[in-house]
Amino acid sequence: IMWKVIYIAKDILLARNLEKILKENGIATILNQLEVEKDELNGNVEILVPKYETQEAVDLISQALIYDDNLREDDN
Repeated sequence: IMWKVIYIAKDILLARNLEKILKENGIATILNQLEVEKDELNGNVEILVPKYETQEAVDLISQALIYDDNLREDDN
């Protein structure tokens, strides 16, 4: 399988939430933490999916980020 990075989450919690949404829709997902900060929860996390599912996965993530207040990037 060719894997493609479709999103870089700002922390592991956001990445896991998005991974859950993708898996619920039958899309295989790999999380790849790029750098681990001291507390391990922060630090960018790549979300990868099989290349042939890129468009569906991007659509699902876009929708989730727009409509789910819990997933908002700005936690202020």
